[in-house]
Amino acid sequence: MQAFKNRLSQYAVINDDNWELIDNISTKTVTYRAGEDIVRVGEIAETLFIVNKGWAVRHRTLEDGRRQIVNFMLPGDIFDLQALACLEADHTVTSVTDVSILVIDTREFVQLLRTSGDISSSFWWAAVQEESILREQIVRLGRRSAKERIGHLLLELQRRMNGAMGTNHKQLPLPLTRVDLADALGLTPVHVSRTMSAMRHSGLIEESRGVILIDDRERLARICHFNTDYLHLRRLDFSKFSMPNGASHITPHTNGKANGSSRPTRA
Repeated sequence: MQAFKNRLSQYAVINDDNWELIDNISTKTVTYRAGEDIVRVGEIAETLFIVNKGWAVRHRTLEDGRRQIVNFMLPGDIFDLQALACLEADHTVTSVTDVSILVIDTREFVQLLRTSGDISSSFWWAAVQEESILREQIVRLGRRSAKERIGHLLLELQRRMNGAMGTNHKQLPLPLTRVDLADALGLTPVHVSRTMSAMRHSGLIEESRGVILIDDRERLARICHFNTDYLHLRRLDFSKFSMPNGASHITPHTNGKANGSSRPTRA
C-alpha cells in the first residue's frame, strides 16, 4: 500500500487514525502477466483495483484493431471508480508489465469514505487530478508537435512515478514499446522512434535498457510547454472547510422568510 499512501499524501495531510482505517481495509492481491486484461470493455465492474507494482494502460480499441491509449496506470493508482455505480466498463485496462493488483470490495470502500471525510476528500482530489490529466491528453494530441507530445508525456510520467515512490529521480523506468507510445500520442511507431532519436542527439534525453534519463527537466519543460499545475499537487487545506463555532448546518435561503415558515404566495 505504500505507493498508494504516497499518492494520497500528495493531496492531503492524513492523520494516523485515518491511515489505520486504510490499513485495515480488506484487500486481495492478484497478479496479472504482461499483456493480460485486468478490466474488459462491457464488463460490469464490481471491485476496485489499486496498482501495487507494475504498469498498465487504459485504452479503447476500434473494430479494425486501432488502439488509443487514454491513460497509464502506475503504482499507487486506483481504478475503476465506476464500480461504485455498478456500470459497464467503457474501456479496457491491460497490463504492460507483470502487475500486482490489490482488489478492494466496493461496499467496504464506500464505508471507508463514509467513515472519514479527510480520506473521501483525498480521493475526490485524486479524481480531479485524473480528470485534468485526461484534459491535458486532449491538448497533447490536438495541439502539440511530436517532440512536444513525447517530452510532455515523459515529464508527466516521471512526476507521477516520483510522487508514487516518494522520490525525485531524474531516471524514469519506461516499460513501454514504441507502439505503446504511438498509440498514446496519435503517432506512428516510426515517427516516435525518429523523434526520440533526435531528442537523444540533442541531449534532451538519454535512453538505456528501458530507462529514460531526463538530465535537464527545466529545458525539456520549456520546449514542450510542460507545467505541473494541471497535476493539482497542492495539498488540500481541510481547515477552510471547517464549520463555524456553534454551527451544525446551513439554513437554506427561503426568500427572506426564516426557516421556511411561510409558504410562497401563488401568483
